[in-house]
Amino acid sequence: MGKRTKELDKLNDQLNEHMEIILKCTIENKKYGRLLLASPPTSRYPYVYPRDTNCATQLLRRLAGSTNNYDCKEQAFEILKSMAYFMKDCISDEGSWGQRYSLDGEDKSIYKQEDNVAHGIAIICNYLLTARFLKREVKNMDDFFVCINKALDYSYTYLYEKELNLFYSTTSIHESAMEEGYTCWVNFSFLYAYSLANEVADKKDKKNIIRPQFLNFRHQFLYSVSELFIGDNRYIRRTAPDGTRDMRPDFTLLSPFYFGFLHYKSQMDNGVRYLEKQLWDPELGMIMRYLPFYKDFSTHVHAGNGPWLQYTAVLAQYHYWNGNTSRGDELLGMIDSCLLYTSDAADD
Repeated sequence: MGKRTKELDKLNDQLNEHMEIILKCTIENKKYGRLLLASPPTSRYPYVYPRDTNCATQLLRRLAGSTNNYDCKEQAFEILKSMAYFMKDCISDEGSWGQRYSLDGEDKSIYKQEDNVAHGIAIICNYLLTARFLKREVKNMDDFFVCINKALDYSYTYLYEKELNLFYSTTSIHESAMEEGYTCWVNFSFLYAYSLANEVADKKDKKNIIRPQFLNFRHQFLYSVSELFIGDNRYIRRTAPDGTRDMRPDFTLLSPFYFGFLHYKSQMDNGVRYLEKQLWDPELGMIMRYLPFYKDFSTHVHAGNGPWLQYTAVLAQYHYWNGNTSRGDELLGMIDSCLLYTSDAADD
């Protein structure tokens, strides 16, 4: 390992600690290697969830492809590789992925969640791009290209509505009927997936590995999707099937930032201020997913209300990116205190 500063040494140690937590949510599989689950194998969710995996994949790609040579770099790449091959083999005949899978690749979905098609594409593309950067061999590479094109074709044919220039979903990240329609989260998920497919195509010498119609579509969708989710000079969470604009606060107002699209920064800043004020938990701190709509009986409040650590962490990332280090540190401090509390409780 090359010479590192004290700050990088400290970061390396912290990443090792977090990788140990991630590894507790993995299980060794004879066919694929180490598979990432939504929880420890003996806990409540011993399944592979494409959305959860895609969230982790963004971190794994950064770790594996970092020039800082972190100790956990190889572990990150191996998990990324295992998950890509698993997802390739799990794709349905028509080109979609479901909510969750057993370790043998059987679809165990409870909800219909269209954004998982985007997440499946993203997982595979992130692996291919990382392998290329590291100059690693990819076995059966053509099978990956077939898989990507199949999923792109399914999403464009069955989920994209040309009249509105948006992707439709039944439910997604909240697993709730309040997501039906055209949501910020789902549409930026697909923008991210199509953008990664473009990146894969750009990095390969061989032409037409990704069908040109999908590459061209991404360019027209890039700017229209942002404009269609802006209202009151900020991002909005959804347009309902009847055309009503859903202006309620929601973590998913962070979707453009989360997926790396910040063409409208002032609207993003306004949206963050709005959700941070409206979703702040007055008792425990940190942000909730959305407001508890008790009298909206079509809303399924899955897993209850209260603050969510994962979404608060994304908010902290935004503040770091925006130069507000003190606020980012404050939010991470709240998350760490919760983790320490639960760890101490488990020890007792």
